[in-house]
Amino acid sequence: MAAIGDAGPEIVDSRSLIAGYDGPGPLIYLGVAAVVAAVRWRFMPLLAVVTGVLFLVGGFSDASFVDRLGTPTEPVQFCAGWLQMAGFAAAAAFGIAAVRRQRSAPARTADPDERHDTETEGPRR
Repeated sequence: MAAIGDAGPEIVDSRSLIAGYDGPGPLIYLGVAAVVAAVRWRFMPLLAVVTGVLFLVGGFSDASFVDRLGTPTEPVQFCAGWLQMAGFAAAAAFGIAAVRRQRSAPARTADPDERHDTETEGPRR
């Protein structure tokens, strides 16, 4: 989402998928997404969290970008900026959710007919 939000306005303005180079942002987003998807390690989604938070802080600290988010005079720029920020926020939220440890459910018995309250009702037949 962030790569589309970053490169989208240039693609719309030039009417071409080869819109020109506007910085390494979209390549970084796609690279991090590929690494998180390809490397099998429990804490790898935290890389997406760090990247998302850094780009959120960087985006909101740039006055021209914040102006673009606040004034919808150019609808493509406005929607693309919010799409980009939503992508970073989603990466951070889902990355944290992916590494949180789940509490294990109580073990179930292998026999579904076996009951644990045999003291009061006797064995089930």
